[in-house]
Amino acid sequence: MKSHFLTSKFKKIWLLPLIAVAGLSLSAPVFSQPQMLMSGIPGAEKFYKPQEMVSFYSNPSMTPIWVRGTGSFQPRIEGVLKILEESWTHGLNPDKYRLEEIKALSKRLNASNKMQLDMLITDAVLRYVHDLTGMRGSSPGEKQIKYWRQPLETAQVLKLVSGSGDPVAQIRNLEPGYALYDKLREELIRLASMPASASKPSAIRGNLKPGSHYAQIPAIRAKIGLPAASANDQFYDDRLGTAVMGLQKSYGLEADGVIGPKTIELINITNEDKIWQIIANMERLRWIDQSRPDRYVLVNIPSANLWAVDDGEVKLEMPVIVGKTARPTYSFKTEITGIRFNPNWTVPPTIKSKDFLPLLQQNPNALNEKGIRLVANGRTIDPNAVDWNTISSRQLHSLSMVQNPGDDNPLGKVRVIMENPYNIYLHDTNHRDLFEQSERNLSSGCIRLSQPQKLADFILSHNGGWDEEKTAKAIESGRMRDIQVDQPIPVFITYQTIWLDTDGRLVYGRDVYGQDKKLADMLKKANDARLPQVPENAEISL
Repeated sequence: MKSHFLTSKFKKIWLLPLIAVAGLSLSAPVFSQPQMLMSGIPGAEKFYKPQEMVSFYSNPSMTPIWVRGTGSFQPRIEGVLKILEESWTHGLNPDKYRLEEIKALSKRLNASNKMQLDMLITDAVLRYVHDLTGMRGSSPGEKQIKYWRQPLETAQVLKLVSGSGDPVAQIRNLEPGYALYDKLREELIRLASMPASASKPSAIRGNLKPGSHYAQIPAIRAKIGLPAASANDQFYDDRLGTAVMGLQKSYGLEADGVIGPKTIELINITNEDKIWQIIANMERLRWIDQSRPDRYVLVNIPSANLWAVDDGEVKLEMPVIVGKTARPTYSFKTEITGIRFNPNWTVPPTIKSKDFLPLLQQNPNALNEKGIRLVANGRTIDPNAVDWNTISSRQLHSLSMVQNPGDDNPLGKVRVIMENPYNIYLHDTNHRDLFEQSERNLSSGCIRLSQPQKLADFILSHNGGWDEEKTAKAIESGRMRDIQVDQPIPVFITYQTIWLDTDGRLVYGRDVYGQDKKLADMLKKANDARLPQVPENAEISL
């Protein structure tokens, strides 16, 4: 199933103080003694960044950011409150932003408490912007913090809102501008407004096929939201079959209408499950920098797809193969610096220890049979000369297993050069039949390309004097050759379990590495997210 992060409308994946006030007279010592200022503000000990707040508000030249006089017309306060109240639509937790305190204090606003109110709102804004603009933390499966966007610093936020004639608009401008993010936000609002899902049907054995009778059909029909059949409710009719195929298609499975274990797993998903999946995906989208490079390559692990983008247009899309659960593909970002045609293959450490060592213990001649050379200290040695049953991990690490270019080489004819600490690369493969599978988490961590020559053409297309004919000749030569790119190309390896298909519709994918649950659990534990509660008569700003 072809799918991507884009809509037809959006061709981009990208997709980021209060003391001296009129009518209030404060003595100079208050400004010069931050601790006195703190002691005079009820609840100041709960400020997110107390020292920064004190320093900022101790400046005698500061004017209020949010409070204008003491009258009832306070558009800035109203605007900020609306943003904070709607924070749940971003998968955030409004309880963190002291909304009730702000509302209560604003109702009894006067000259003596307006400083307190302004600081309270600024504290809430600092918390909100921190949560909205970057990586707040990572689950055990997402430890690559250095690769992703970090929240705006407090000094940046204070400068942004205090130096603007419309600080409310400045905050709204920090919301991610990706088409996928907007769709996820709409879906979160829709699901949060619906009643809780019905109870789960019992597990099934075997496969339920249209045209037959099954005792589980009534429960499945209710779960999907279909009314009971007028005649025989245990009959798997065409209407149910159409609904099941639609569900299968939306999750990237083969739409055959057969209800097997994977399909029943999808049917069992509740609205609450979907909401937490959306919250995890919105969180990860906020980790991606808001800048938009002219050219880049993006791989999404759960959908096992790659897109190459130039000047905002998708020039190439292809299915790929990603790492299996036991040997996952990591999420990170780096730069493509070149193409290696007809690469040799040096067996990675994990494959060497987990795959080849057990094979060699059974058959010491296995490397020779596969055309793989065993190299020690730069010299080729005979695998039969090694005692594979007693070799230590250190000794094994010192040996290199190298396969020359050729049809049997697992890297195929093309390897993308991209430096990273995980030895993960984009490359061709000699097992092209696997691209026909709907679930393609099958590799040992590297990303196999279904159209490697086309990706090489894209990467080298801005090299002066290079064209598709040269790519073809470089491959046909059979010689290993590196071609450097004139300008490095960013490549993003992401983990989004929900994406957009070619028609701009959301596709719920499988959490292949269980990272959604880990991230959601972390957010719950830190009180950074909760199940959304839709306010009565809410008017949401999208």
